[in-house]
Formats: sequence, C-alpha cells, structure tokens
Amino acid sequence: MSFWRIARPLFAVAALSLFLILGVFSGTLFGLDLAFRDHVLKGMSVAGIDIGGLSRREAMEKLRGELDLEALNSDLSLRFEDRCWDLPLYRIGAYVDIEGTVDLAVRAGRGMPFYRRWLKRVTFGSVQAESGLLIRYDPAELEGFLDELRRSIDCDPVNASIRLEGGKLAFTYSRDGWKLDVEAARRAILEGLSSRERMVTLEIAVNPPEVRDDQVGKVIAVDLARHQLTLYSNMQVEKQYPIACGMPAWPTPKGTWKVTAKLANPTWVNPGTSWAATMPPFIPPGPGNPLGTRALATSAPGVLIHGTYSSWSIGTSASHGCIRMYIKDSEDIFKRVEVGTPVLIY
Repeated sequence: MSFWRIARPLFAVAALSLFLILGVFSGTLFGLDLAFRDHVLKGMSVAGIDIGGLSRREAMEKLRGELDLEALNSDLSLRFEDRCWDLPLYRIGAYVDIEGTVDLAVRAGRGMPFYRRWLKRVTFGSVQAESGLLIRYDPAELEGFLDELRRSIDCDPVNASIRLEGGKLAFTYSRDGWKLDVEAARRAILEGLSSRERMVTLEIAVNPPEVRDDQVGKVIAVDLARHQLTLYSNMQVEKQYPIACGMPAWPTPKGTWKVTAKLANPTWVNPGTSWAATMPPFIPPGPGNPLGTRALATSAPGVLIHGTYSSWSIGTSASHGCIRMYIKDSEDIFKRVEVGTPVLIY
C-alpha cells in the first residue's frame, strides 16, 4: 500500500513529462511542416528537370532556366500524310504556366499524409515522382479550332469520271474521303502543347472511292465543232482521230450514249429516210459500202461510228448524222473499245 502511495506521484510526473515531450515534438514537426510548406519534396521533377528540395521561388527559377521555353512557346504543326495545318498558340490562348507547374509539384507533396511526408523528410527519402507541365488554354477556343479543322478535313469520297456537264466535257479525278477523329485530335494537341516536339500527328479515317482514276476505263468523246474524236483510257488520252459529223440538215445528236454493238465488215441497210430514197435496200461489204470495213453502233438513234471511203469528207460536217472516220482509223478504234463503252457527243 505504501509503495503505490509513493509511486503514484512519480507515474503522474512521468506521464506529464512524456505528454509534454510528445507535445513539443509534434509542435516542432507541425512548425517545420509549415516552414517547408512551399518546398518541393525531394525526388520531384518536371519535364525531366529535378526540382526536389527546392523552394517555390527556386523551383520556378530553375524551370525558367532549363526548360526550352522558345520551343514550348512556338506554334504547333498538325500533320497527316503530306498535308499540314498550323495551330498558332494565340488561337487557343495557350501558354506554359511556370508558377502553376511548381504549385502542382508542391501540392503533390502536400497531398501526402502528414506522417508519410515527414518520414520522407526525416529520413531524407525521395518520392521519385514526375509532375507534368501545366499548360493554360481556352477550352472554348480549342473547340472552335477543332470544329474549323474538322470542316476543312471531312469530305466524302469522289469517284473519277469523264462526263458531259453544261454541254462541255468535264473531268473529275478520284479523291479519298476523309473523316477527322476529333477526340484523338484534342488529346494529341493537348499532349503536344507540353512537348518540345511541335509536330502533332492527326488521326484521319480514309474512305476510298468506288472508282479511282485507273478504273474509269475507255470513254469516247466526240467534239463536233472541232471534228475530232478522242479516245480516253483511265482519264488519259489514248488516241485522237479526225472525223466527219452530221450536216446542218442531219445533225449528229449531242448527249451521253454508249457503244451497243461492234460490226466487222458490216452490211449497210437502207434506213428508209428521204436522203436514202434513191439507194438500194442494202449494200454488202466492199469498197462501195457507206459504213466502210468497221462500225460501232451507238445508243444514239441511227448513229454509228464507222469508216468511210469518202475520205474527202473527214474534217467537215457532211454526214447524215453518223460519225465518219478514215478506214484505217475505224479499224484501229474497233480493236480498242468494247460494247458498253460510253460515247460523249458535244
């Protein structure tokens, strides 16, 4: 009984002393924590630059001295294949926020539990962490730029064709359809803003046309005013021939037609029109045949592309609607085209 009466005050003094020691120690830790609240934890780096252990001001000075700000403040170049689009930084209000970047690094340490943070400080431990550059930009301006970029890129595929348009021969060369991946473009731009490499690769889906330039095939184009027939092959001129076409009283009909038959050594059959009233019902193959040795029947009513023994008429408007060619030329084109070949007369 006398032992506890003597020991109780001693235990009380010891407990009070321990409490005071812990209080002083904790206060010291909290005080030091406040004193180092604007310091970056050891091991923190930004864009590969070690700023661990530095104060906020020291870290900002080091980043300004070692970051390639000239590159980071230059415009972006967006590229896909051999196409390129510029993105000036002022267009989206973009810049590198050095102060904000350091604040992020400091907050990364402040975000750790107190005991872990001070365990690192007391043991001189390193967090070995990377904090990214803080890039400021205007989200609304970025969306506006992306919308303009999308409208400049997105397009439907275009098929190659040779056709008549407004009474004239028109050429359309094939083109792939493009569709910009806007979400991927947004991510790539935001990543590119914090990179020294100012080239950003866009993701664009390519939709090929159904008919490319090398898939158009043969097309016959007849220029009545120039008395010339041009054979095209896959958008390129394969060969040109002088011709005779219909006289004013019997004009060659203009329009889009096609070859419906190929006639070798054809027999001429009297069409029963007024100009043929004095001619026989038919003329067999031979030197006197008005169709020569080769003829291409077309879907234009009564119109054939054929050879003629009346070579003097080539280069004039002298026929009754048909398209005349030199005998050798009619035999040459006969070998080059098939039934179904488009015939454009203009």
